[in-house]
Amino acid sequence: MKKIYIFAAALAIFLTACSFFSNNEEIEYGTYSCEVTLSGGSGKATVESPAQVVIAENGSTVKLVWSSSNYDYMVVDGVRYDNEAAGDENSVFTIPFLKFDEEFSVIGDTTAMSTPHEIEYQLTVYSPGTSQDEDQEKQTTEDDTSDSYELTGLENVGKLQLKYAQGFSVDYYEDNEGKAYTFITIKGTNNEGDSQYFLLAPEGLSKEISVSDNITVVEKANKTYLVSTSVMDYIDKLDALDSIAFSGTKEKDWYIKNARTAMKSGDIAYAGKYSTPDYEMLVSSGCNFVIENTMIYHTPETLEKLKELGIPVLVEMSSYESSPLARLEWIKLYGCIYGKEDRANEVFDNQVARVEKIGQNQATGKTVAFFSINSNGQIIVRKPGDYIATMIALAGGNYVPDDISEDEENALSTMKITTEDFYIRTVDADVLIYNSTIEGEISDIDELIKQEKSLADFTAVKEKNVYCLKEGYFQKSTNVAEFIEELNDILNGSFEEGDCFIKLR
Repeated sequence: MKKIYIFAAALAIFLTACSFFSNNEEIEYGTYSCEVTLSGGSGKATVESPAQVVIAENGSTVKLVWSSSNYDYMVVDGVRYDNEAAGDENSVFTIPFLKFDEEFSVIGDTTAMSTPHEIEYQLTVYSPGTSQDEDQEKQTTEDDTSDSYELTGLENVGKLQLKYAQGFSVDYYEDNEGKAYTFITIKGTNNEGDSQYFLLAPEGLSKEISVSDNITVVEKANKTYLVSTSVMDYIDKLDALDSIAFSGTKEKDWYIKNARTAMKSGDIAYAGKYSTPDYEMLVSSGCNFVIENTMIYHTPETLEKLKELGIPVLVEMSSYESSPLARLEWIKLYGCIYGKEDRANEVFDNQVARVEKIGQNQATGKTVAFFSINSNGQIIVRKPGDYIATMIALAGGNYVPDDISEDEENALSTMKITTEDFYIRTVDADVLIYNSTIEGEISDIDELIKQEKSLADFTAVKEKNVYCLKEGYFQKSTNVAEFIEELNDILNGSFEEGDCFIKLR
């Protein structure tokens, strides 16, 4: 196997040399300091720039110094390169590259978690004397071309003002007759593809209006098929449930009272889950809008089928907002879609005022661990930058564990850690909160200890400061202030009962 690696490495260097001399003949042999950029994963990992680049007869190499010591090897064109650093020093790799100023893929293996993960990144090595800003300007232009739209025949007359949300924008337009149109942009992500564009045109398009193929025109949304459970609470608070005709969630699985009542009365029909919708029901009953969650990207054929049937599809992306108030502000998006802008502003402003009031209180200094235990006995925690951790801080607490690495490169807000890691970092936490959304609610501390015996050693368990987040909380997207207020009561010892938490016996 070692001989195979040596041969593969030699071949890679030979091919690098061939490509290098055919594309970079004007650069002389020698050692240079060149700017480099790294992208991919969650965007948290970086490499030092400038980096040392060696141009030699047998090819070119770049020496990468990572921002973490947790990378043990890299793979380039199928060849493995091991970490050159020792001990706790930041990981270092010397790897070949084919061309300057062109992005190429590499793989980095991180050992930050209990299980190693291979993560794909994109690396660019800039030619000596070239600024990455020049290439970035060119790249931005190219990106604007590939993920852009064309909208003519309308005049921009304003924009929805947002305080926190980063994932969407709303622009207001008028045609030459004064008819109103609303243009919505939902920004794409590295994980979930291109941006989404929607033009709300209640009276249809005037003849002079032209839109590109990537703009979805929505004339009505009064018979919506709602798959994203997190959106139902927005709709409920907007008093717009009469626009939801179909659900991707069964009646028994709703924790939102009005949604369950509407399904029981037949006002909302179950039309199948996200991956297997009842197309015949949707078409025959006049479904004119679909709100999906990002799970739909796992079954792209379903997404394409809905579009083939002529039903506009919006993929909900509020979960990518890291701030709880930014996630909450997505209610304004649905206010625009369902003609409830004033009501959306009212709900949002009320929540923000309550959160700001709590923020005026002095921080308690107490630590809070928020976790769950899955059926395999694994500990699941929130990442330190997650919105739950932010809400704990807004309530006056300090989230733990706050020093765990986030090098697990995915879009999830949760991560698995070993029981030992959890014990070391949270055994002295002042408050434990069990997240019931994975395995269901529990009512007493003994029930929790049966799942993980080491919890009996925890300070919060001994002092009976253990709580359970109610099972239906994550369907209640607008209960930001309620969560923060109740947690503040918990930290101050005045909590009795609430909509978000249960104190374990």
